[in-house]
Amino acid sequence: MTKIDGLQYKLSNGEWADCDDRTDEFLAACVRNGGVENEADAITKLAAGKKLRNWPDDWNSVCRVKPGAIPMVESEMVECDCGHTIEKLSVMNASIGTSCPDCYSD
Repeated sequence: MTKIDGLQYKLSNGEWADCDDRTDEFLAACVRNGGVENEADAITKLAAGKKLRNWPDDWNSVCRVKPGAIPMVESEMVECDCGHTIEKLSVMNASIGTSCPDCYSD
């Protein structure tokens, strides 16, 4: 099951089409041909507004997230040294190791 909504691919006439049921197929093509290491990296770049190549031989074969679409990305949860479980992106480095934002100022 895919972790991103609103994925589109560019047609040869320059217009964009929704991937719909083929989202997993196009996302895999972006991983193979888009210069990213894995699916999570592809989703991160697409969610940030980047376009990724989905076919190596065609200059206009790229994917993007539909403008205005909010990608649904599953966030990795980790346990900090303070004992709380939070999203990996929110972990802060502290003198005691890692901390959540709530415990950082204490």
